Amino acid sequence: MIKNIIFDLGGVLVKLDKIRCIEAFKNIGHPDFGRIINEYFQDGFFMDYEKGLIDTDEFRYMVRKDMTLPATDKEIDDAMAAFLPGIPIEKLNALKLFSSRYRLFLLSNTNPTAIETVKPMFLKGGQNMEDYFEKMYLSFEMKCAKPDPKIFRMLLDDSAIIPEETLFVDDSKINLDAASLFGIKTALMLQENDLIIDLEPYL
Repeated sequence: MIKNIIFDLGGVLVKLDKIRCIEAFKNIGHPDFGRIINEYFQDGFFMDYEKGLIDTDEFRYMVRKDMTLPATDKEIDDAMAAFLPGIPIEKLNALKLFSSRYRLFLLSNTNPTAIETVKPMFLKGGQNMEDYFEKMYLSFEMKCAKPDPKIFRMLLDDSAIIPEETLFVDDSKINLDAASLFGIKTALMLQENDLIIDLEPYL
């Protein structure tokens, strides 16, 4: 019986728009931010930022190395924010519904700029982002990122939840496979999925 649900953030709750982000960087003088995003999945400096191994100033410094025009900190942050265009109200309503029946947690590979971008989006549901979840586990704070099994062990140890009573919802099969090593149930959900309808068979 499922008693706990762990949600991913980007691609499950918050929409992702890679093309919009690449175009935003192109407009401020970065000719190939798509390469940076792709390297993120292969332990480039984007992933270092998500793991909290470099801070925001260091991340901006690395981005500027490839830029053909000068860019302010705000311009870089705004271009980063273009990756995260919004969260549908239906997702927030789903979280509220699930919270009446389950303990909810967030586990996200993310960074300080992304979190500051998405926090205001949750307010349209009438609550602060933190209020939707019992606890948020963020990669840059944990110095660890999915699919490293260590991040799931850290979450389980901290929350004291039982893996077999827990459903992990993510848009990446490799992350789900890592969670399943601990006995956690998993569900692959993309940003197009209706969480209330499509999660029902897993609960």
